[in-house]
Formats: sequence, structure tokens, C-alpha cells
Amino acid sequence: MKQIYVESYYRNGYSRFMKYINNILDHPKRENIEKRLEVIGFFDEFGAGATRRAFGKSRSTIYLWKQKLKKAGGKLSALAPGDKTPLHRRRRIVHPFIEDFILDYRNNHPGVDKTTITPALTAACNLHGIEPVSESTVGRIIHDLKAKGRIPRSNK
Repeated sequence: MKQIYVESYYRNGYSRFMKYINNILDHPKRENIEKRLEVIGFFDEFGAGATRRAFGKSRSTIYLWKQKLKKAGGKLSALAPGDKTPLHRRRRIVHPFIEDFILDYRNNHPGVDKTTITPALTAACNLHGIEPVSESTVGRIIHDLKAKGRIPRSNK
């Protein structure tokens, strides 16, 4: 009876421990998680003032990290910093006339670059009363059209 109790206790404790370790072992932001754990441990031992001076982290930040840990049931991956990219990224809006002009120009003159297209495009835009785009924007439009497969890729 004693052996079974020791084995089950060891197994449960070990598996629980390994779940937490494996949770961050291959995590892409492992360094950040370990740093935050270090800050939390320092905070628990020395308090808010010392933590502020040593790490530059405020009391509220550390309590937020502790709250995340508690909500996740102790999973260390909860301490990983979140994604900071905007939810709605700005998309380039190109006037259809400009896109068609670049397509036609590239079809008539294959391999022409943005520096050659820009003066002709500016003249055509002024003629039609459209705001002309810069040379770098023409390059970006060409890149986008290549990505969409509307312009064949050049063989360098």
C-alpha cells in the first residue's frame, strides 16, 4: 500500500511539474517569460520599491502578471507578452486608373522600372485630374501586382 501511495504521489507531482516546464520549454518567447518570473520572485521577496529600482517595473504591472498566472491556472505561458500588431492594418488604396496605367505600360514595355514609369504616369494623372503618386509608391504597386500574378516576375 505504501509503495502505491508514494508512486502515485510522485507521478502526480512530477507530471504537474513537467506540464508547467513543458509549457514554456519550446515557447518562442521563453526569455521574456523567464525574465517576468524572475521579476515576480524578486517582488515577492523584496517588495515593490526594490523591484521598481532593480527592474523598472511598477507594482501594478507585476500584479497584472500574477493575475494572468492565476487565471491560467499557473501555466507559465500566460506570462508571454501578447501580440502588439494593430487589429486593423491600413491597406493601400490605389486608384484603378493608376493600376491600369502601370499594367498597360509594363505590358507594352516589359521590364521597365519605376523610375521610367513615374514621369509618364504623372503626366497621365495630371491630364485626367488625378493626384499622381510618388516613385516609391509606383514601386510598391508593381510589387503588389507581381504578388497578385497580374505582372510576370522578372528573371534576374
